[in-house]
Amino acid sequence: MKKFLIVILLISATALNAQETPTGMDKIKPLDSLISMALRNAPSVHRLTTGQLQKEEEMAMSKKDWLQHVALTAGYNYGNGVISDQLLTSSDNQNTFVTRQNATYSLGLSIRLPFSELVSRKNKIKLNKYAIEEIEYQKSDIKKIIAEEVTKRYNQLSLSFKIIELQTEKMQANESALMLTEGYFKAGKAEMDAYRMALDIATTSKIELEKTKSDAWYTLKTLEQLVGSSIIR
Repeated sequence: MKKFLIVILLISATALNAQETPTGMDKIKPLDSLISMALRNAPSVHRLTTGQLQKEEEMAMSKKDWLQHVALTAGYNYGNGVISDQLLTSSDNQNTFVTRQNATYSLGLSIRLPFSELVSRKNKIKLNKYAIEEIEYQKSDIKKIIAEEVTKRYNQLSLSFKIIELQTEKMQANESALMLTEGYFKAGKAEMDAYRMALDIATTSKIELEKTKSDAWYTLKTLEQLVGSSIIR
């Protein structure tokens, strides 16, 4: 009686998802596609990429730090000037003084970059380069882990479908044996123990099948969570 209740509970738990759970790997997207989707949707990869972009921006800013030490100078001078102009004639020498107004403009560019600042700037750029490389290595490691996990769960799902197929055949055979034994029992040609054994075997096969279906559904859902979208074709 307890086994019948277990069967009913397992059937009820899996029946809710029966419509969306495929029956074979032919309904599942290819492994390569699932890995690509998982890498594209992985929050950890996006987070590292954002950090990498931030470091690249910091490095670009460090390369332009020298601009704060650039000074632009401009000047304007205005004044009167007296110029002596000596005129030579055949009779005498004459000096002529001429007053003129002069205006001058000056424009200059100066860079005052301390040596310590120059060294510090180079070190900042190197540190950012190393940080970007480190993030790239971290991304590679995470992508490898994600690909391995997707492959693992994909293989688990494939194995579950194969076990479901075998257990379905076993359950059908046990059902046939139970019906045959029940007929012999009703006709008085089989003992009660034989009927109970056939019933126990048939019930156990149903429980095993429903448990495998539940495991397959769980594996499918966890794989979808890892991939970030539906894995069904």
